[in-house]
Amino acid sequence: MPDPITISIEPYQEGTATASSLAGDLVALPAVRERLSGPRLNVADFRLLEKDAGTDAPFRAVVHDPDAYRSVEVTGRLGDLAGATARSVRFQPLPDREEFDRAVEAVCAHAEFGPQLAADGALAYRPMPPLADITHADGTVDRVVTVGLRTPGSEVKHRIVGVRTKDGTVIPAPEGVSAPSALDCVTIPPADNCPDPSGGPRAVRVRVSRGTTELWNLVVNRPRTSSGVNGSGAELRFVDYKGERVLYQAHAPILNVRYTGDRCGPFRDWANEEVCFNATGSDPVGPGYRLCTSAPRTILDTHSDQGNFRGVAFFHDGSALRIVSELAAGWYRYVTEWRLADDGTILPRFGFSAVTNPCTCLAHTHHVYWRLDLDVGGSTANRVDEFNDATGWTPVRLETQRTRNPAGHRQWRVVAPATGRGYVLVPGANDGTADAYGVADLWVLRYRGTEIDDGRPSDTRAHIGDFVNGESVDGQDLVVWYGAHFFHDEAGPPPPSHVVGPDLRPVVV
Repeated sequence: MPDPITISIEPYQEGTATASSLAGDLVALPAVRERLSGPRLNVADFRLLEKDAGTDAPFRAVVHDPDAYRSVEVTGRLGDLAGATARSVRFQPLPDREEFDRAVEAVCAHAEFGPQLAADGALAYRPMPPLADITHADGTVDRVVTVGLRTPGSEVKHRIVGVRTKDGTVIPAPEGVSAPSALDCVTIPPADNCPDPSGGPRAVRVRVSRGTTELWNLVVNRPRTSSGVNGSGAELRFVDYKGERVLYQAHAPILNVRYTGDRCGPFRDWANEEVCFNATGSDPVGPGYRLCTSAPRTILDTHSDQGNFRGVAFFHDGSALRIVSELAAGWYRYVTEWRLADDGTILPRFGFSAVTNPCTCLAHTHHVYWRLDLDVGGSTANRVDEFNDATGWTPVRLETQRTRNPAGHRQWRVVAPATGRGYVLVPGANDGTADAYGVADLWVLRYRGTEIDDGRPSDTRAHIGDFVNGESVDGQDLVVWYGAHFFHDEAGPPPPSHVVGPDLRPVVV
């Protein structure tokens, strides 16, 4: 009989509290106050730009004024805050639950839409896009929160209206939203009704042991504290297998969807809004991190938007540690999961679902892009090889982007030349191949702390290729981005699975 598995979870504070501890200093900087004067400034995004740089690490932050709807980007070094610089940037945080509820109250009081929402079966829901801001000729912006209305008893079953935040004015047809629709897609009503208690650590240290052998040691951030301007799902940091570093960081910072014929969207989604799913067990470090006694059940299992927990759930299924969370972006529901097998295999997984809406019964393709900062063997001197049936393994010398070639069994591996140890990245059977909107399936880049995501491009597609500039990646600190593409068309044959993702298998060459 194999030795028993034990899992320990404890708060992880080192490095995760930097943004919180600096928040007061950042918003008080003269360079910030020259551009923002509001009383409620907050740090909306913060990132360190070098690995293990210590107390003088370079950083970049976004400070937001929620009253003026303006933001600045601050760059500097931790050891010299007074020397930091600031510049104005376009950044609008997503509506939180309180702001959305206020918008719904305004719609309920509206002479036309209020009575419609009072009818049996009607509901207000979070739509896509979440904002329909109005920019005026003088550069000022009116923040407009969108509200989806479902009125099944009428010919128009779905419409999206806007509510101007500053005065509660309802805008019946804001620019940039889908037209009123007779379609009524998906039978799962939005619920998301489990408790959302405050507190709990921003990140946790997780250790998995079999008997006296420590298999995995890593840090996990829940989605709401994940990095990137749009979040990045359940995020892994400092991942060690049997005492040896394999990943410095692993997450999914880019997520988007495009409909055939652009009948809805396209949309750039976010991966930091946690919603309810079912997880039974204990919370060893407080809210947000649950050690489960049975397998977590998400919307993909229950076909329900209800649950008893939000955050990250951990469960060992006998052969692997599963790290699971469920996300929302408007009417979309996503399942972000990592499976860390006892033999060292790493399985990133992403699942797709939705609640009642006017769009998802139209043909569309979801795209998810994982960022995998592999430091195999604890070394930042790695290389990437590509395999094709016709040529075998060929080193990748320069930054590049690639597409899958299933017929040629194309795959990639990241290797530490000093030891020959590495990981083979095998595309998943359901991962699709990028179209023009999906751009590519794999990018190999030199590590840059500024390249955590691609910002918020106005055309919504992934712009990882902007980072490809011909630098050497042979024996360098490198990052691999991997994209998967899920096509769904209710008029066609059902997809074999609503879950995508590659396998990362340990190898010695």
